[in-house]
Amino acid sequence: MRDYRIEGIGSIQGGEFDELTVSGVGSNQGDIKADKIIIEGVFKSTGNIEANLIDTEGVGEIEGNIRAKKITVEGAMNIKNQQKVETEELYCEGCFTTKGDLYADVVQATGCIKANGIYGDNIQINSFGLKVNGFKKLMAKLNLTSSTNGSKVSIIEATTINLSGVQAETINGHDIVIGPGCTIDTVDCSGILKVHETSHVGKILGATEQTKEII
Repeated sequence: MRDYRIEGIGSIQGGEFDELTVSGVGSNQGDIKADKIIIEGVFKSTGNIEANLIDTEGVGEIEGNIRAKKITVEGAMNIKNQQKVETEELYCEGCFTTKGDLYADVVQATGCIKANGIYGDNIQINSFGLKVNGFKKLMAKLNLTSSTNGSKVSIIEATTINLSGVQAETINGHDIVIGPGCTIDTVDCSGILKVHETSHVGKILGATEQTKEII
């Protein structure tokens, strides 16, 4: 395998790489296998991606399934269509958007996440008080403005869930903390449930008065 860098404007037709770096405006048509993919500029890709690390400091627009050991997002990653994202760890300080499902053992996000479903072990999303200012202007130019309006997920299923500033239809887990600024239609909790007084929860299943706490 080899290192490859796209500077300025460039394109590739898939391939296998040790480290693939996009520091300009890059495009790809084809499947990619790599140890590291570093997106510092703008990268538009069709085809499936498999990597140990995907580090997005710029903007990634992906049309394909993703399988990675670790994904970090400080900029924006937009997964088009209903593709599947599988990773052991997702760390998001920017915006992660997918119309499909995210499967991750660990999710730690202080930015915004939009997904159909998130399935994992330990899910922490804190989008309360999210500030995007200058970053929002960049997203507007890329037609990703809605990605900066907070986190919205249809279904979250995990062992441990901790949320702030999240809108969701269904939450299913063992130990669940619903912090400030959340709107949840249904919560199914088999362990301890904590709900912040500023959040709205429509229906609660599983939790009893002994295992439910208002914070």
